[in-house]
Amino acid sequence: MQNDKTFGLVVAGVGGQGAITIAQLVLGAAWMNGLHVLQSEVHGMSQRGGEVSAHILISKNKVTSPTIEKGTGDLLIGLEPLEALRHMVYLKKEAHIITSSSPIINMDSYPEIDKVKRLLSTINGVEMINTDALSKEMRFPQGGTIALLGAASVFLPMGDDIWEKVLSERFKNKGEKVIEKNLRAFMTGKELVKQ
Repeated sequence: MQNDKTFGLVVAGVGGQGAITIAQLVLGAAWMNGLHVLQSEVHGMSQRGGEVSAHILISKNKVTSPTIEKGTGDLLIGLEPLEALRHMVYLKKEAHIITSSSPIINMDSYPEIDKVKRLLSTINGVEMINTDALSKEMRFPQGGTIALLGAASVFLPMGDDIWEKVLSERFKNKGEKVIEKNLRAFMTGKELVKQ
């Protein structure tokens, strides 16, 4: 981190998408970078389909609250487009939003997806990624989610060298092939935003 400012990240999705995994990877990267970090409790239902979100605050100094106040967050990782829209209230105007364009239609009242995408596309700082297409292309069901983290890493206050260590550590029990798939997905997402 270049200054003493606290960095606020919101991760928002629905159960089963990997929001908790993303939050844990960010926490690990912050710790490995020698930063102070706190995460709020994950809200919503833990079973598939219910809302899941986490607030993460990262700083060079001690963090005293794990909750991001409305209008103060720096970055949102939306694992689902409607959840990204619902959690934008926590962001400041100049914040960045990395979101999936692939919906999880988990309710009868889910709005028309084209309207959701159109609304997201009008907001400054939004990068939409078709995570379903990426996952299919990589033949890796979790690939799209890890690609979102890779894209978001461009804006996170942790060094590039940390992410490979964090991903390798997190998935070491699943073997080298799983580590390689996650690293490839991460770099794919990162390159999408760098372009």
